Amino acid sequence: MTSHRLEVAVFAIAVTVFGLVALALGWSGDWAYAGLAQATGNTPTTFVRPGGGLDPAGQIPVSLDDLRDWHRRWTSYVIGLTDQPPNAGPGGPLFTPDEYAHMADVRGVFRGAEVAAVIALFVVTYRIARARQRGAAIRLVRAGALVAAGIVAVIGLAAAVAFEPLFLLFHDVFFPQGNFLFDPATSNLLRLYPEWYWQGITAGVGVSFIVVALLAAWLAHVALHRRSTTYTRAA
Repeated sequence: MTSHRLEVAVFAIAVTVFGLVALALGWSGDWAYAGLAQATGNTPTTFVRPGGGLDPAGQIPVSLDDLRDWHRRWTSYVIGLTDQPPNAGPGGPLFTPDEYAHMADVRGVFRGAEVAAVIALFVVTYRIARARQRGAAIRLVRAGALVAAGIVAVIGLAAAVAFEPLFLLFHDVFFPQGNFLFDPATSNLLRLYPEWYWQGITAGVGVSFIVVALLAAWLAHVALHRRSTTYTRAA
């Protein structure tokens, strides 16, 4: 029993790691950015020229299409599709050296997450193959998917109750150098990625994961039921 529980726990953790990273990639598209902006009524914004303070003359209107373009360019850099960050806007750079440094750190963390996801996928495949030899693969998928859904549900509930403290804790752990703290009045990076974006993406990834995990558990349950019915009739 203890061995089975350990196997389910390892499988569930691996599924959680792989699933969250995969869904984070899926939700990183500009379609999600635009959808969240429209849902929250934050379609236009303004950027400020670095060093220009709050001088109205330095305010740059930014449309939703422009925001999607900036998001697409930053995402391509963070997930490794390009080695160069977006380095200029109309009239010169719109992000500060500290913001570029932070996004380079974000890229490093996400690339590490991608490696972790590949390892997790290997673990999932290996555990299923081992369980299949004993005829227990479907049971493992059912139990592991339910546990994984529970893990993400608990994390999601905690995020819903205390999003800001957890968001800060996440940054403290992965960015201990502290270069993620910017002035919301003058930071274009915070204007591009305000709190509504992170809350929406977190909710989207979490809910998607739970739905997929519960669907997998249900399909596994149906397969087990059909198999038991077939064996009973054959007997």
